[in-house]
Amino acid sequence: MRNHIELKISEVEVQPYPFPHLIIENFFPDEIFTKIIEYNPFKRNLGREWIGKKESTSMKTSTPYYARKQINFHSHDEFAADEEERKFWEQIKRCFLSEQWFERLIFNKYKEYFVIRFGELVESEDFFDLFKKEFFLQRHEPGYYIGPHTDIPTRVFTCIFSFADRDGFEEYGTQLCVHKDRMVRCWGNNHYSPDDFIVQKVAPYKPNNFLLFFKTRQSFHAVKAIDDSVPNQRYGMQFQFYEPQKGLLTDLSEPDLLVMKHDKKSKKVVSVLRNLTALVLKRQ
Repeated sequence: MRNHIELKISEVEVQPYPFPHLIIENFFPDEIFTKIIEYNPFKRNLGREWIGKKESTSMKTSTPYYARKQINFHSHDEFAADEEERKFWEQIKRCFLSEQWFERLIFNKYKEYFVIRFGELVESEDFFDLFKKEFFLQRHEPGYYIGPHTDIPTRVFTCIFSFADRDGFEEYGTQLCVHKDRMVRCWGNNHYSPDDFIVQKVAPYKPNNFLLFFKTRQSFHAVKAIDDSVPNQRYGMQFQFYEPQKGLLTDLSEPDLLVMKHDKKSKKVVSVLRNLTALVLKRQ
C-alpha cells in the first residue's frame, strides 16, 4: 500500500493556484479501496460529532459542525466491526500514523513550503516530533455544509480522501475558492459566506479520489450543502497535520497569533480591542 501511494504522489506536481494543492485519482490500490467501501464502519457506527450541537451554538459561525461524524484513528476510537474488518482498519491506521512515514512523504514532496514556513528547523532531527496529527474517517449528514475558510492558523497541510461508491456526485467534493476581492486574505479561524467567493476548482467527491492542500492565507476551501442523494453521506477520511495548539514558534510581536479563536466570546473581545485601538489612534 505504501509503495502504491508513494508512486502516486511522485507522479503528480503540486499546483500553486489558487493555493498549493494536488489531486490524485485512484489513490489506493483497487483491492484496498474495494474493502474501504465494503468495510465502511458507518454501516454499524454513528461516529462522534466533530463538535457537539450545544458547543456549536457558542461558535462564531453558523457551520453545523455536529452534522459531521467521525471515527478518530489518532485517538483510538472504539467502533463495532468484525475481526477481519478491524484488522483491515488497523492496517490503514498503521500505514498512515506509524513511523512518521506519511508526513515525511509529504515533506519530501514539497519541502520548499516547509522551509519557507519553518526555516532551519526543518533540518532538526526532532522536527516531525514537534507537530501533532489527526487521522479519522468521516461522514456528513444531510444539511452539512461549510463555508469558505482557510483552516485554523496552526494547520500545516490537510488531506481529504473521497470514498464515494459510485460516480455522479463530484460536485459535493471540496471546493477550492478565491475571494471576489483579489486583495483579501485570512490567517484562519473564520468561515465566510459563499456569496463573496468564486469556486475556481472542485476536488471531486468520487471513488478513490485524494486531495492534499497546504495551509496559506489564501487557502479558502468549502463544501456545498449535502442532501439525501449523496451516497453514504459523503463518506471519506482526513489526515491533518498541525503545529501545537498555540503555535510552534514564538512570535515577538503577536504571541497569540496562532491561538484558535472560534467562540463568540473571543470574537467579541477581538472586536472590543480593535475599537479601543482605533479610538486611541484617533485621539493621538
